[in-house]
Amino acid sequence: MTVRRILLVTMLSIAATLLAAATLLAAPIPSRLETPSILADVQARNLNTNAQIVLMRGLANVFSRGMDEMATTLTGHGFTPRLINHRGWQVAADTIVQNYRNGNRAPIIIIGHSLGANAAFSLAARLQSQNIPVAYLAVFDPTQSLAVPSNVDTFVNFYLNRTGRPARFSATRHESKVNINLTTSPGISHTTIDQTRRLQDIVINRILQITEPPPARRR
Repeated sequence: MTVRRILLVTMLSIAATLLAAATLLAAPIPSRLETPSILADVQARNLNTNAQIVLMRGLANVFSRGMDEMATTLTGHGFTPRLINHRGWQVAADTIVQNYRNGNRAPIIIIGHSLGANAAFSLAARLQSQNIPVAYLAVFDPTQSLAVPSNVDTFVNFYLNRTGRPARFSATRHESKVNINLTTSPGISHTTIDQTRRLQDIVINRILQITEPPPARRR
């Protein structure tokens, strides 16, 4: 290969690299990197950041990365969520009970994925035995079909037929308790369902609604 040909090939390679870089810089920022639309000024919304929020991972803390992501988002809103393995649900229940008895009446919110979802039902049931209400129970693909305790006000279960199970509960007038079957949704599996952004947004938005003060009554 002649020197001229080598120089020509080199220049073409450099030009291609610069063009690719320019294309990347001009491209819109992926939605995962954008500031979520749900983010808002915490002080302006006057959120009750004393809410007791527990997020539970599944097997061996290897999966359930969506629990970590939601914990980070909630922390950004001023909350102090507890992120634990599913085996720690009894300790979490004892802590919530103690805080409740000490006067913390802020909403109690429980979220779990896989085995953590199963444990979320157990945690809610433990609180039911102590006559403590749960404002929101959100689970991602529980591996067992479990009953929603009666002390739970609002419930959602995102599941897949092949790996998860629907929950059992009595019909509610305003559909405050729902099973959402995502079996036909492309790109969602047992290990990624809790990392799905639109599902996380549903849960986070609901938490923000629950922890906002009620509208002032007109006199």
